[in-house]
Amino acid sequence: MNKPISIILTFLFGIQMAIGQEKNEINDWDKIVIGDAYGGWSHFDNKYQVKKDDLLLTAINKPDSIFKKVDSKLISELINLLNNPSDSRDNPLSFFGKDSLWLNQNAEQLWIEYKNDRKATKEIYSIAINTIKDIKKANRVAWTIQGSHWTDDYPVVYVHLIKENDTLSLSTNGQYPYMLPWNFKGQKVYNHRVSEIISDLLPDIVQSNKQRLSGNNFNHHFIKKIYRAYIEDKENYIETRNKYSSTFKLLEKEFEIKKAEITDMSSIEWGGNWGRPCLEMSLKDSTISKNIEFYTIFGTNKLLNSPKNIIYKKDKLIELLEENPVYKYTLSCESCLGEIHWVKSQSLSKEAEKSFKEDLADNGIDKNKYKGKYGDAIFYELTEYRNSKRSFSRWIFLKDGTLILWQLRGNYLMNLPESFVENQGYICKEIEPKKITMPNIGYK
Repeated sequence: MNKPISIILTFLFGIQMAIGQEKNEINDWDKIVIGDAYGGWSHFDNKYQVKKDDLLLTAINKPDSIFKKVDSKLISELINLLNNPSDSRDNPLSFFGKDSLWLNQNAEQLWIEYKNDRKATKEIYSIAINTIKDIKKANRVAWTIQGSHWTDDYPVVYVHLIKENDTLSLSTNGQYPYMLPWNFKGQKVYNHRVSEIISDLLPDIVQSNKQRLSGNNFNHHFIKKIYRAYIEDKENYIETRNKYSSTFKLLEKEFEIKKAEITDMSSIEWGGNWGRPCLEMSLKDSTISKNIEFYTIFGTNKLLNSPKNIIYKKDKLIELLEENPVYKYTLSCESCLGEIHWVKSQSLSKEAEKSFKEDLADNGIDKNKYKGKYGDAIFYELTEYRNSKRSFSRWIFLKDGTLILWQLRGNYLMNLPESFVENQGYICKEIEPKKITMPNIGYK
């Protein structure tokens, strides 16, 4: 059997055995068993015990190997925390022993350490510090620093506090610093101090979850998530605006610039195996609809790749879409976003056309089926949210009215029957316009 998998199965079996003997509360103990395991890029499976009569931490399979003597006060504190858990889910930052005072006192240092001498303008510095100090944003981010999300990282820690035939058990497979939450008596416990105590009980060896339990690198994870959620797009926008100030002034006469970034991109419509530099922007014209944006990609050469043409072509694009049922559905949907793509000087780029033909062939369709029909074609993306679930689709609209569903991800698609979502991915399927009806009232 694969070693990491066997570690996980052994852990689960141990927890099941313990749960069968578990009591509601324990105020005394004879022995503590600690399992400290990992299955991923490497693997280890450490098992320790502490007996109350001598407080010595030893390996279960080698009781004569003494790592250290533990502090009985730590175990008393752990038992007290488990017997009296606090519910602070309305304030996730407190899971980690932090609060608004900590944010205010440490915001500047946290940002300096995260940027690590990378240049940032005074404007970004001010935005970053104010964002880090925002307790609401901090709590939203703190809630995400718990649980298990990756498939190549399997840390496991469990503790059995044993008194005669009674056992109090807790366990975690959390992947972030502090490894929250702990599973305890069918409930989840979010308390960094529980993790710190167990970290203190473990020996100082290389192959261990000790550092992760101690909260090592918490600050980096926290600020990285703050940055990606609330600062990164603003920084990209400001850097792009400063470099393309004249372009911004021109576009702002017709659009609200929702997003702008200078980036290296490799995509189905931009091409490039390793990424090519481009100016990526999302534009909105509120006179059209709050549900419609123009997603644009231009080269970074200001002379050869002017974004001006989207201003001239905007009205024609909307005119071509006026009777399009997917577009009309988007306009009528409360929770939809439609993105009209524009690459350099056209909606369906040559790179996108090439990728589409390859997908036609992969689906057993003649890649020349639409030969000569791509002129004035529109590349369109529809994102819809319904009952907390997301549907994403890519479309090619030909000038003759043909609707081609190029790609689909999600368990629903507008008001089409469920049979339409049985196939996922790049399906290249024509959809009859008459089958698309307007949104049902009440969809959220």
